[in-house]
Amino acid sequence: MGGNKPTTYGQDREDEVEVHPSEGPDEEALLLNGEDDEQFELDDLSPPEPSREASRRHPRSRGSWARRRMPTWLAFFYGPDPPEIQTIHPIFSSVQEIPVRWFRRVIPQSWQRMVVLVLFSFAWAASLAVPLTLSKGTATDAAGSAIRHVDCIDTLWKRDNECSIDGVDCRPFFNTSFALRCPADCAGVRLLNPHHVGNQDVNFRPLVVGGGGGNPYRGDSFLCGAAIHAGVIGDATGGCGRAILTGEYYHYFSSSQHGIDSIPFDSYFPLSFTVEADPTVRCTMTDPRWTISLPLSLVFTTLLSLFTTSRALFFFATFLGIFTHVALISDPPNLSTPSTTDLLPALVSHYASRLLPALFFAAILYLTCVRRALPAAAASTKAAPLALEKTVLWLFPFWLGALSNRTIEPLVPIARLTPTDLAGPTARPGAALALVVITALVLVLAICQARTLHREGRLPFYLALYAAFAFGLAFLAAVAAALPGLHLRLHHYVFALLLLPGTAAQTRLSWACQGLLLGLFVNGAARWGFDSVLQTDAVLLRGDEGGPPSAAAAGLIGSALLPEVVPPLIERLAIISAGVGAGVLGREGEGEKGMRIWFKWRALPGEEDGLLETGGGGRAIKGISVLVNDVERYRGWFAERPLEEQVFKWTRRMGRVVADEYFRFGFVTEGGRALGYTEAGTWFVNGSWSQGAGYW
Repeated sequence: MGGNKPTTYGQDREDEVEVHPSEGPDEEALLLNGEDDEQFELDDLSPPEPSREASRRHPRSRGSWARRRMPTWLAFFYGPDPPEIQTIHPIFSSVQEIPVRWFRRVIPQSWQRMVVLVLFSFAWAASLAVPLTLSKGTATDAAGSAIRHVDCIDTLWKRDNECSIDGVDCRPFFNTSFALRCPADCAGVRLLNPHHVGNQDVNFRPLVVGGGGGNPYRGDSFLCGAAIHAGVIGDATGGCGRAILTGEYYHYFSSSQHGIDSIPFDSYFPLSFTVEADPTVRCTMTDPRWTISLPLSLVFTTLLSLFTTSRALFFFATFLGIFTHVALISDPPNLSTPSTTDLLPALVSHYASRLLPALFFAAILYLTCVRRALPAAAASTKAAPLALEKTVLWLFPFWLGALSNRTIEPLVPIARLTPTDLAGPTARPGAALALVVITALVLVLAICQARTLHREGRLPFYLALYAAFAFGLAFLAAVAAALPGLHLRLHHYVFALLLLPGTAAQTRLSWACQGLLLGLFVNGAARWGFDSVLQTDAVLLRGDEGGPPSAAAAGLIGSALLPEVVPPLIERLAIISAGVGAGVLGREGEGEKGMRIWFKWRALPGEEDGLLETGGGGRAIKGISVLVNDVERYRGWFAERPLEEQVFKWTRRMGRVVADEYFRFGFVTEGGRALGYTEAGTWFVNGSWSQGAGYW
């Protein structure tokens, strides 16, 4: 029967002598050239004299002079005396040893196993490189133009005010087309942060605006989401199409097509596009990342787990392979823009920049957590008696966590759980329940792990370790609170690192938790890289490498200082029919032809050289920005004119615009980065005005 088999260590003298099964170095190279001197004898029940290596690696009994004289309540935390070191008693050990025994019989020589290891490594690398080249390499259409490889969240129009005044940085608006290549599984990519669409702030859904009835899509729609909605490509396979820029369009109608519900917009936007099938584009209709790379990577890691007896070789090879798969294939960072054709060099560069620090963390985790949890080969048979259980309980949770964006996140929204996701108008569906479930699960697992560590006599050390973690986080939070514009941000891979030390025990529960946490660490580090836990406003608002605004940006934007707008002045205009100014719009009179709306802002106390104070701190605010129908139309700088002296006017010519218009106002920092915008005020077709929050 299976179970955790405790091994006790007794003492007869005050200097503590441990009794533990002997451990000796392997006389020949282990399978796949792995050498691991940390072995235990599974079947030898008579404990021989302990070796120096065993006495160094196993905790000693706590029945020392100090323990006998400490208070009873404190001695309890040291656990039983002698401690009970947990080991897993294998289920059907003879069956689990079959792969290793067979392999050693077929390839008995160590140099032969070295050759197999080299060939195995080259085959694994090829299984990653070939699909990556097919997916990210440059291809051309029939006219010789390069096919642009776009990611699931790529758009023609950048978010907020990043296209600059009147969208000049996002031109051209029409008379342009290009072939595009989309990956698979883009229909499920959703906005995490609110995005302005007229008087709506949409999130937690695909950003696809319009497209109903074959009409164009708004320019800020996801290109691949629009292609799926139009039926040009399939979500499961990805594919190619042609985007055609059609310029300004009015009234974007919504529809539900191919699993995507598009968003309506009842006004105009300067950039629109359609997506059509293009038979001249030579493109494979399947995404090799999922049809080739993932199955092969699963096979290679499974073979490594079944046929390798070295803990070090198995861990580092598995870590490197899964990290490479996530960073380059399954969840690469969003580096593409509509003008980028060949992403492979940039992708490999980002991968290389993250690999070295990731391997440093891997070495630390192996020495402190993994080596204690994973079993070594039996000294007599040189076989791995827990190969199958290790594969199921440790390796597969590793993959589950590494692919969490596609395995866990669709079921439980763990990608981000900020205060704005839990409550308020931007609350994410299921986020509060997910937080409760995750918290309860972590507490239960922590109690189980604490019991294991208590039996092994290591609980005081881990209590002190986690107390140090808590003190460090509290100190960082105090620093962030004391310095204006600084925020404490804990990425999900940081939580994985904090929890991993508690899995350093050889139990089945420890295996499952350790594999999952390692996968979450790899998922975060491989895709987003390593970032500071203390970040400024500018970094948070910058967003994650080409993706949506960063996770903490939603809370920052929600609390950002916003302008207080005076109710606007609306005047009607007419054609001046006589004199030199004939044909010029003037004030209200005979032959009414248009309207104009004027905006001013309330002066704020504490304005000095562009620094607007908010409570005890402040943010460096340099100017004010105005969006009209989600397009920046005005940017005024305080260095040129004080806030209360600035005026924004917007003219509407009747006969040209037959739709409502939406206005938003926000402060910008140096460089024009917006800190967030007010709710949308609506200027209706009939000339009336309805203002939202943020208007004085």
